[in-house]
Amino acid sequence: EILQLLTSSNPTTCPKEPIPSALFQTIARDLLPFVSVIINNSGYVPSAFKTARVNQLYEPNQSGYKLAHSTEMALIAVTEKFLAAKAAKLSSVLILLDLSAAFDTVNRNILLSVLSRLGVTGSAWRWFQSYLEGQSYQ
Repeated sequence: EILQLLTSSNPTTCPKEPIPSALFQTIARDLLPFVSVIINNSGYVPSAFKTARVNQLYEPNQSGYKLAHSTEMALIAVTEKFLAAKAAKLSSVLILLDLSAAFDTVNRNILLSVLSRLGVTGSAWRWFQSYLEGQSYQ
């Protein structure tokens, strides 16, 4: 997943980027072991990653906020994926965490407490804590 994130952007370069994106994508596979360790162990999210760019792009299977797409459609899609996994004798896990309102309406301390009670601990919990601190949106 991390490699996909590192290489999925368009190879364009902004003068403010410290590393040209084309070069970064070329060396991403070599950087992957180090980036993975940093992400998995630090429990820290850099400030640059905490600014959301709000847009109106919807995923093809998104059900919320789209005309003629209901909760039922979302449930059908999830159920189909679970049934396909079961037929293929695969395990399935569904984790739902809606962070869309986390910027301005959710009490972050309560959210972190709930995550802790649900078993999210260690670097995963610290990652959420870091992500929720100092957020902004455009």
